Amino acid sequence: MNIIFSSMEEAINKLYNILNQGDSRYNDPESEVWLAGFLLKKAVSLEEREIPSNIYVEEEVKFEVQEEQKKIAKELLKLEDFKDNEILIEVAFRGFRPDIMAEKPHRRIIVECCSCKIKKVIDFLRESDEVWILTKGYAPWKEIAKKSEDSKMQWFIFSKSEKWSQSISFYDKFIKNMIVNVKNPLDNL
Repeated sequence: MNIIFSSMEEAINKLYNILNQGDSRYNDPESEVWLAGFLLKKAVSLEEREIPSNIYVEEEVKFEVQEEQKKIAKELLKLEDFKDNEILIEVAFRGFRPDIMAEKPHRRIIVECCSCKIKKVIDFLRESDEVWILTKGYAPWKEIAKKSEDSKMQWFIFSKSEKWSQSISFYDKFIKNMIVNVKNPLDNL
């Protein structure tokens, strides 16, 4: 289901909930405004998909960070016709280490599990087709997830839309202009 926003405030609140997930380390109001603007201007689209309840990871989950989300993401990527050797865990990409990067000749998907820096979505979309976010929560086959929508893991997909090129170009010019206009205190000496 595509998510459409009617106001900047609505878009910012949704982005905050999807990407921050209560982790204050990921607060970035400036990036929230930019990404919300991209959504409102139809430069980026946001879709929420249901994680199929028949996706079940039989392996026992270890106490590694985001292990359950990563296993589910891998299974979802396989449903998108990615093979095991096309699904990479924690590799370097654009100065970050996304949780998962799935890549084949004409398609790249980046997956972040749980909280995610908002700026990453913009940066990752530069060189990928989609950015997936799997939120914290219980896997769909667990009883608690079946009983409460609030405790269920969610799957969101950010992708480039029709106005991506012009919006990212404007964004890049704005950022470059800010950097050029930064005053160096040594200039006054």
